[in-house]
Parts: sequence; C-alpha cells; structure tokens
Amino acid sequence: MTKLVGKKVLFFSPAFFGYEKKIVNKLTELGAEVKFYDVRSVQNSFSRALLKVSPKIFSNQSKKYYDKILDEEESENFDYILIVKCDMTPISALKRMRDLYPNAKLILYLWDSMKNIPGIEQKIVYFDRLLTFDLEDSKKNKSFLFRPLFYADEFISKSVSKSYKYDLVFLGTIHSDRYNIIKKIDSFAKNNNLNSFYFCYLQSKFIYFFYKIAKPEFFDAKQSFFAFEKMSSESISKVVEESNIIIDIEHPKQNGLTMRTIEMIGMQKKILTTNKSIQEYDFYNEENIYVIDRNVSKLDINFFNTPYKPVDSEVYAKYSLKQWIIDVLGVGNEQ
Repeated sequence: MTKLVGKKVLFFSPAFFGYEKKIVNKLTELGAEVKFYDVRSVQNSFSRALLKVSPKIFSNQSKKYYDKILDEEESENFDYILIVKCDMTPISALKRMRDLYPNAKLILYLWDSMKNIPGIEQKIVYFDRLLTFDLEDSKKNKSFLFRPLFYADEFISKSVSKSYKYDLVFLGTIHSDRYNIIKKIDSFAKNNNLNSFYFCYLQSKFIYFFYKIAKPEFFDAKQSFFAFEKMSSESISKVVEESNIIIDIEHPKQNGLTMRTIEMIGMQKKILTTNKSIQEYDFYNEENIYVIDRNVSKLDINFFNTPYKPVDSEVYAKYSLKQWIIDVLGVGNEQ
C-alpha cells in the first residue's frame, strides 16, 4: 500500500510510446484517481518540430488549450499536479493552477535536458517539487532532485537466460548520428559472426528520403532497413528477452539515460552504450556495460562472450515504475 489511496492526481505528459498510459495505469493501481491530459496543445510531428524552433508560435493555442482543461476541472480538488516536461504549459496556466488548487503539490519532472526545453527556467518557480532525469542538470541546478527514468512491469526479468537468439540488438528511433554508429557496430558484428537485429524507426518515409539527400551516411541506405510503424512494448520486451546485448545510443544533446537503458536494467541485459555518464550510476558494472565512443573506435569481442552479472535486488526495485511514482510524488511507503 502507498499513501496514494484515494488521492486525486492531475497528470500532464507528452504522449511518448505509451509510457504516459503506463504511468496512469500504475497510479490507478496504487489507489489514486487520475485525470490525464497531453501536456502539448499540438501532437503532430511537424508542429512538434516547429515547437523546438520557436515555442511562441503556439502560445495562443496553448493558452486556449489549458484554459479549456482548467475550466473543465475547476471544481476538482486535486492533491497532486504532475507535469512532465512542461514545454507547452504557459505560465498563465501554472498561475491558475496555483489559484484553483492551493492545497495541491505541484510537481515538475523533466525527461529531457533543460537546454532542450526553451523557457523552462521561468516556470520552475511555480512548482513545489522539481525532478530531472539528467544528472548534470541536477548538479547545475540544486533545486532539482535527480531521479532517473523507470522500467515498466513488462520489462521485469523472470530469469537470466544462458542462450540467446540475438547477440546484439538495437531498438529505437533514428536521429542525429545514430544510423552512422549502428553501421559501424553492424560491421563489427558481421566481421565477428555475431547475430544481430535492428529495429530502426523513422517517423515517416519523407524523413527517410530527406536523409537520403541530406546525410552522406544514408546515401546507400535501403528503405527496407527502416521501420515506419512503432513497435509495441510487448514486442520490444520479447525481442529483448531473446537478446544478449542491447545497443544504446543517446542523443548528443542529452545527458540523462534513455528509457531503453533503464528497461535493460529491469530485463537484466548487457548494454553497449555511447553514454559515458552511465558510469556514475549505482548499477554500473563494466562486466555488464561497455562504453564506446561515437566513432566506435574500439570494441572488445570478449564483452560479447561473458555472462551478465546480476546486481543487488534493491537496485532493481529502485528503477521500477512503482518506485519512480513514489519518488516523484514524494509520498513514501506506508509500513
């Protein structure tokens, strides 16, 4: 049991591969009553791209969007208001939340680096509790608590297998220099007779053809190598279960660990990653995690031939979705 039983939660989050639904479901499972809304007033890919360039483009639309939500929820008495990322939440809406729900704890969680969220510095003053997945941001901004991401229940490993269908797997969206790094890793895999699987997601075929023109590493890329429909989390967990090592390539402008990385902790999988900051985490073990540079200048075949070494059970529990909710809301456990 947690102290969330009977509590009312107003939850805003980007729609992100269904993770927002998993949070809602877990909150409900823990006894909370949840009202969920997308944190963004626009959801299509083109509008989100414009948002990164100039957030003010949608300021009027966002104000109307939040005004409508708060008009509908005006009579509610929320105990917690949790906002993830807050990139399109206007300050006027934060002020109104403060007025409408004076007893609610207003919480901000960032699953992106602050430098990627224009205007966030002006919004943090309205929150009671601030958390980030980015270790460097928490060091620079002492008002932020460091709280990494989570793995959902389907990524809880039942046992560590001794035989695998795949030696090496990548599952993720293609951005920045990811494809170039994957090509280099794939070359190593083929030279060493490693069985690999790649699910390289692109948001549209338009992006594929644009990259074919704009990015040299895509000149010889075949369309069949890429997927244009997302893979379900159930399918992802099945592929991961059949794999020995998972490739993780963080965005160059991000410092925090991706959701995929944390999921691999739950699945008890070895990780091949470009993210050097992983060495500062409590689950880091060089027998399980191999850090490479983005040029893939060195890979040791011995890493592919040694077994996974389990970490302490307390570490696995810490990164579960249930514990993430408890830590983010600051509710603690009832004894």
